[in-house]
Amino acid sequence: MNATQRTYQTLLDQIVSRRIPAGEVLEERRLADELEVSRTPLRAAMNRLLGEGMLERLSNGSIVVRSFGVTDLLELLQIRSLLESEAAAMATGRIPAEPLEGLRARLQALLDAKTPDEKSDWEVDNALHDLVAAYCGNRNLATMITATRRQVRMCDVERLPQRQVQAREEHLAIVEALLSGESARARQAMAAHLENVRRSYVNSLGYLSHGA
Repeated sequence: MNATQRTYQTLLDQIVSRRIPAGEVLEERRLADELEVSRTPLRAAMNRLLGEGMLERLSNGSIVVRSFGVTDLLELLQIRSLLESEAAAMATGRIPAEPLEGLRARLQALLDAKTPDEKSDWEVDNALHDLVAAYCGNRNLATMITATRRQVRMCDVERLPQRQVQAREEHLAIVEALLSGESARARQAMAAHLENVRRSYVNSLGYLSHGA
């Protein structure tokens, strides 16, 4: 990993973890000193984050951490549905059975337990969506999915604990569809899952949007 890649990863981690909060101005000199890098790799890393939508340039030329709100969340979930439903269809038959069977066992155990377990739910969620992106057979699509999921996590909106059981059932349906080898079924299961997430936020927030 070269200096630019290390700087990019460090900045990304600090933004996603909100150690650098939304709206904060990124000052090159201060950041270069803090990260102990020259301005060349720092600028390259910041330009990459600008391109990925994690940063934005203001009219005065300042670069700030982008803020993501409710409208962003709903739009990003629509984008995820378009991208990941197709990725699920493309990944069908490509993902090895072993990790899918492992996820199926974990999801069934979570459903049987009927108890809150946010850490395990997040682990399963990430593992499943990462698998779909990794095995869709299109690196550019996988990159877009990763970037969009990252932006969703940046949205300043509370999570929906009431969706815990439903999310487990939806994830299990996706896993079963992928194991079945039926690409249309996998596409439908993923699209239904992400649309249900979006509609749950619409209902929870009392937010009206086009098509909601």
